[in-house]
Amino acid sequence: MHRFYAPPERFGDDQVIIDEGETRHLRDVLRLKGGAVVNVFDGTGREFECLVSTIGKRETKLSITAEVASMASESNLVLNVAAAITPGEKFDLAIQKSVELGVRRFIPIVTARTEVKLKDAEKRLERWRRIAFEAAKQCGRARLMDVEKIADFSDVFDDRNTKTIMFSERDGGSFDSIDANVELTVLYGPKGGWADEELQIARVKGAKIITLGGRILRAETAAIAITAILQHRFGDVN
Repeated sequence: MHRFYAPPERFGDDQVIIDEGETRHLRDVLRLKGGAVVNVFDGTGREFECLVSTIGKRETKLSITAEVASMASESNLVLNVAAAITPGEKFDLAIQKSVELGVRRFIPIVTARTEVKLKDAEKRLERWRRIAFEAAKQCGRARLMDVEKIADFSDVFDDRNTKTIMFSERDGGSFDSIDANVELTVLYGPKGGWADEELQIARVKGAKIITLGGRILRAETAAIAITAILQHRFGDVN
């Protein structure tokens, strides 16, 4: 089934309109015609079966026939990832796999040992959002993962609606001490690990610091592997 996206405000009682970018994909890439059956999701978790009605130059109108279950259900674990920005395609991969693993929010962060300059990272923000969007379409999620604007390390602890877990190669407790009955924000560090002052800030802010025994993972490996473990232990990957 071909899938397209439209934000909630483009849905009516029995019709939905997709934008110019999605129209180009439908018309020029897939070469679909009027009467084709497709799915359209709204980015908040809802998905609908639709018939293509009118294909225009800048938008396409579709008739809604039924609400359907998305291919990939949302995890019962509300999981956010805050990851230190790493160079090039490694960070792109972490974002893509976070979508596939059911992460709700992804926060790129600048740390003491971040190798990428802030002005260079800011130029990549829209690219990361596009990667997240395409990954949601491909993996069957009806909810878009929000890629937030770049934050400083210390800003991550300001959200009081989530419990913060910081994975570190040193000075942490055991994985079994995690309580996942609340929304979790998981911090992954840069190449070279966390600075001493960052570990101290995390403790003062009430974050739980976790160390995976003797395992020392590359930054992009940690973002994928530990997220998968958390979804297996507390979410829907089982």
